Amino acid sequence: MALIVQKYGGTSVATPEKVIEAARQILAARADGHEVVAVVSAMGGTTDRLLQLASSVSDQPDPAQLDALLTTGEAVSAALLSMALNRQGAASRSFSGAEAGIRTDDRHGRATIQQVDPRRLKEDLCRGAIPVVAGFQGEAGAGGPCTTLGRGGSDTTGVALAAALGADHCEIVTDVAGVYTADPRKVAGARRHTALLYEEMAELAVSGAKVLAADSVDYARTHGVDLKVRANHTARGPETWVGYRRRAAAMAMPGDSWTPAGLDEIPAIAGVATRTGLVRCVLRRITADHAVRILRGLAEREIEVELRRYGNLGTEDASDVAITLPAESVEEARTLLAEADGETRLGEVHWTSNLARLSVVGLGIGLLPGSPPRLLDALRSVGAARTDLLVTSNRLSVLTGESGLTEATQSVHDAFVHEPATPRIDTTPLWAADRRQLSAGVPALAAAD
Repeated sequence: MALIVQKYGGTSVATPEKVIEAARQILAARADGHEVVAVVSAMGGTTDRLLQLASSVSDQPDPAQLDALLTTGEAVSAALLSMALNRQGAASRSFSGAEAGIRTDDRHGRATIQQVDPRRLKEDLCRGAIPVVAGFQGEAGAGGPCTTLGRGGSDTTGVALAAALGADHCEIVTDVAGVYTADPRKVAGARRHTALLYEEMAELAVSGAKVLAADSVDYARTHGVDLKVRANHTARGPETWVGYRRRAAAMAMPGDSWTPAGLDEIPAIAGVATRTGLVRCVLRRITADHAVRILRGLAEREIEVELRRYGNLGTEDASDVAITLPAESVEEARTLLAEADGETRLGEVHWTSNLARLSVVGLGIGLLPGSPPRLLDALRSVGAARTDLLVTSNRLSVLTGESGLTEATQSVHDAFVHEPATPRIDTTPLWAADRRQLSAGVPALAAAD
């Protein structure tokens, strides 16, 4: 008998019917002899509606009160799922993040889990009950105010509880049947992976793939929690495993899934991912000291940025800085620049909006000389804008326009993802099982956008 943590996303509990189906799947796992702890997100669209409510009464809501408001979304889902389980004959009760023992730091809106005390969950499990935990939340120390973990925080809740409970694995139940080489709803020919390494999944997550939150993958990798991603309409359909080794998939469907190549072959392509809503800011001819002050100010305000270029233009004190940041952070960045301009006159400042970052992810892809030209050729073939090419060991990224992004993504996917290999349904690890054998790590998630 295994202990499994099942995390149900917002689309999986979006309606009463889906809540009842989630309860049925939990009970099916129980019937197979497993213990289950469920974690839930807010019902689809709830968080956005709560944010709109907050903005209707305050243009700058207090962060602590905003967290108090937002946590109610997951609390509703947890209570409803517990009711559905009780109605179907199982003993169950709901827990807030604090009641489940999740302790965080005190950063409202973007808290980090620092400790998990699962004793109350274990007590319920020993009584044969099914705990249902509200995701996305915790408390700032024992007895402190409620906090939220940021977008995708319910994934991190599920992984953290799996680690604390010593669960066999954590299931991420969502609206797609696993992790694909691209969003299968937008890209023709996208292939489902039977298994991925943490490093591959982490790169996909920070590149914009929404199937798993980046922080949850980092937590899983740090604590050795195996992840299984599956669809919410069935508990026994196709799936993708994520872990230190390529764990055998329980079900591989020819023509739908593939197992990437091994280390002795051409590096596998984990996928093509995009992130929209980006803005590029170019600061021309500013002093090095001034550039450092601006970058430090952005970091102190925790504005998410990626430094694209920093270079001297030929004179000792004139430099050129180009950064990208999310559109929602632009006004705060403009305020910072205005303050900096009062101290030392800024040079030229150029803003470009409606940008997207398109990335190709694969372990070792940046080490292949032909990869960057292939990416640029694929974009050029459809007339897509392209600038700020970034090459790392495991990722190629380029800025392009949001207009035409779908066509550009399809072209790049066609260029890098070919016919799938025959899925291998055995238990032999296909790649190295420990960190020492992985030649390239992933940049710190906190520093990536």
